Amino acid sequence: MSFQHVPVATVADALAALKRHGEGGKVYAGGVALSILMKSRIFRPGVLIDIARVKELSFIEGTPDGGLRIGAATVHRAIETSPLVRERFPLLTEVFHNVATVRIRNQGTIGGNLCFAEPASDPPAALLVLEARMKARRADGTERVIPAGEFWTGYYECALGPDELLTEIAVDPLPPGFRTACTRFTTRSKEDKPCISISAAVAAEPDGRTCRQARIGLGGVEAIFRRLGAVEEGLRGKALTREAIDSVLAGALGDLDPLTDIRASDAYRRQVTPVFIRRTIEKALGRSS
Repeated sequence: MSFQHVPVATVADALAALKRHGEGGKVYAGGVALSILMKSRIFRPGVLIDIARVKELSFIEGTPDGGLRIGAATVHRAIETSPLVRERFPLLTEVFHNVATVRIRNQGTIGGNLCFAEPASDPPAALLVLEARMKARRADGTERVIPAGEFWTGYYECALGPDELLTEIAVDPLPPGFRTACTRFTTRSKEDKPCISISAAVAAEPDGRTCRQARIGLGGVEAIFRRLGAVEEGLRGKALTREAIDSVLAGALGDLDPLTDIRASDAYRRQVTPVFIRRTIEKALGRSS
């Protein structure tokens, strides 16, 4: 297997390399997923554009309104252990703590995870719930912002063009009253990739029993990460009891299109996904399942 290794030190250099090599160039930082594909000879890029030393892409910064900016080349472990992330978005702390193993979390980057768009992944569901925005820069110097709900476009596909580089992920603070939780379910080992990955943010009315608003992000189950809009709408105004939640889920998941893979069949995922959604909602509300 032969390829050209092109290390770069700045975003400008990375974009110039993307423009120069076109679709033959592949950006990588941690290289966790890419190395597996290359060793398996599934993917053979002619040029590897190495952004691991681009310092301007590795950062975690707070915004004055209580939000966060995370550089695309920030490793999972940095997000997991950041006091600022824990203070502002405990959901992200929990999600990134559960990504693979410590060794992989010290190597893999958030940008690589999002752009690889593998269905068996945890961070995307959480970023959907937090309504994150992905910022990308083009080779011509222009920038665009892609909402999380529009970032994943297909099976292992994202919205970035061949001349675009993901530079950062921006997250605004949740409105007051929201409580968050995540659940990952594996069928083989704790450190395996998720068969089901769910994140939820739930806000109750002042009575503490009625759903004011809910956000549910789904990963691992279908080919594309997405918000479960029908479930969210069905929960609005309903009592947040186990029976009411189960009733909404029974009628709002008719469009579920589960995968069959080495972790589970489509029938199995269809059967257990509602259970894990309900458990995640209950976890966000501080209840034990």
